[in-house]
Amino acid sequence: MNRKLVILLGALLALSLAAGTALAERTTEERLKALEKKIQKLQVNDVKDAIQWGGDLRVEAHNVTGEIPDYIDGMRMQALVFGTMFYTDPNYNPSFDPMVPFGPAQVDQFIGQNYAAFQVFQGQTSFGDVKDWVGFMMANNPNMGAMMQAYAQDAYRQGFKTDNDILYTTRLRLNLDAAVADDVSFTGRLSMYKPWGASTQTGMFNGQANTLNTDANWPGVPGDGTLKVDRAYFTWNNLFAQPVYLSLGRRPSTEGPPLHYRHDEMRAGTPMGTIIDFQFDGATVGWHVRENTTLRACYGLGYESQYGQGLVDADTALKDAQFFGFNIDAWDTPKMQVQTTIARAFDITDGFDGQIILPNNPVSGQPMPGPIVTRFSPSANLGDFDIASVLLSRTDGRVDWFATGSWSKSRPVDVTGPFGGLMCDPYESPESQTGSMYYLGARYNLANGKTKLGLEWNKGSQYWFNFTPAADDLLGAKTATRGTVTEAYVTHRFAPKFVAKLAYISYAYDYTGSGWHVGAPKEISETPVVQGFPTWEKAGKVSLSFSARF
Repeated sequence: MNRKLVILLGALLALSLAAGTALAERTTEERLKALEKKIQKLQVNDVKDAIQWGGDLRVEAHNVTGEIPDYIDGMRMQALVFGTMFYTDPNYNPSFDPMVPFGPAQVDQFIGQNYAAFQVFQGQTSFGDVKDWVGFMMANNPNMGAMMQAYAQDAYRQGFKTDNDILYTTRLRLNLDAAVADDVSFTGRLSMYKPWGASTQTGMFNGQANTLNTDANWPGVPGDGTLKVDRAYFTWNNLFAQPVYLSLGRRPSTEGPPLHYRHDEMRAGTPMGTIIDFQFDGATVGWHVRENTTLRACYGLGYESQYGQGLVDADTALKDAQFFGFNIDAWDTPKMQVQTTIARAFDITDGFDGQIILPNNPVSGQPMPGPIVTRFSPSANLGDFDIASVLLSRTDGRVDWFATGSWSKSRPVDVTGPFGGLMCDPYESPESQTGSMYYLGARYNLANGKTKLGLEWNKGSQYWFNFTPAADDLLGAKTATRGTVTEAYVTHRFAPKFVAKLAYISYAYDYTGSGWHVGAPKEISETPVVQGFPTWEKAGKVSLSFSARF
């Protein structure tokens, strides 16, 4: 073998070794990538295995009818009062002569002829200015009473009937549960609830509490097709090696007992649904006193007064609206439940942050220039509010039954806003008021083990109020009604997790303002009464639904 041949063989060997090394490196890299993908896939599967999924899909058809009694249009009254301020202001009407009689026609005509100036006046006048002017005029002008009577005649509106012959809704709820650690668990629920053929969460405000689009009432009120966070909280058990737990996050504060009976569901919320059916963020510290008894201390924040409100003067900023209470399951077994919920809301505001489509400007009373979605923010802290409720429910033979008694009491400060103060109208001084509500129900289980017949009744007093804007009632929370509600239903399980329900619910209102803590409740039979927005005197709904639970 000569020297050249040796060199050539050496070169070939070196190239082969280099190529082999490169190939080996490439193979190793590919193997690592493949291994990473497998690990990622295993991690995803592990997460999927860690989360337990469930939920239900409900499709429902409704027929809704109602009767609005004759009333005095409160927004028209406000428009005339505000317009009179403008009409009699010498800065805008220097030729005004107090000796010359005038009425709604002259006020409307003057606004129309001086609309640009009226817009300036409207922008410069607050509700406080209007309230001071009305107070001064009532005290010093002997003709003010007669003028208001004339305005009431102008604002008189005839009653009418409503009839939505068919309304379809779809509700989807996805439940999530996961074990985070030995003593820590996560629970969540994502929900979507919408009417067929509707695509916005913010509808036209009609005076009902559930037509103000706030964090408190969705997704319990149908709106758009967005999947929203209904519940999200963790629970840390066995604190201090005791049967004590801490839970933080978006609370299970809706659909509490005894509201689950009529839906043929298990208990779905912690506080009693008779006084709290309200989405909020907060905390619970619970103590399992013994096997069938649990004591819970609960905290919630209903209104954050600074974040999201812009740069707010520390001296004029509103206070946060918060509540604290106790929920006591005194006895909780499959056969019998004794429960009470007691809570106080502190520094409650005249509404909550949200979105709204107002038909009228609440300060000037003037019609809004179109269905404009605006941000709604509270304008005042109105005082505190106490609520309490007690429940006894039992199963005796084939009959499930329950009885509840509920109580509310306002503790106002002397403040009113454009919509009023605690249980008083905008131009009044609030006084403490007490309300009550009784709610009874029974359900008969047929021998086939699939069909249940139910009947429920509840009645609320003039000053009754609860926190239930998220109630699963299209017409407004039935437990918030200042009047009488009767509901009859039949449920049938075609399969253990496929349930049909046929129901009829009837509302007979005795007083205005059901579901609101602002404004003075007025007896509807004394028609026509002044109302910011027309209120049903009677309403009814027939519903047929199918629910697939998984």
